Amino acid sequence: MSDRMPRVEITKSDWTPAERAEFVRRRRGRNLLLLAALGGFCLLIYAIALVKLHEYGQMW
Repeated sequence: MSDRMPRVEITKSDWTPAERAEFVRRRRGRNLLLLAALGGFCLLIYAIALVKLHEYGQMW
């Protein structure tokens, strides 16, 4: 048995409009959280690179 959650299709006809709206709202929230985490990670890598370049005198 798999530990993963089964894939959920939003196009299921047995979903009520309220359930579909809740599903979309939660997915949007997760996507925004992932976007913020990825953006923060990119900024962290960029900041580390700038500090290292400045430290070794190779900044522009």
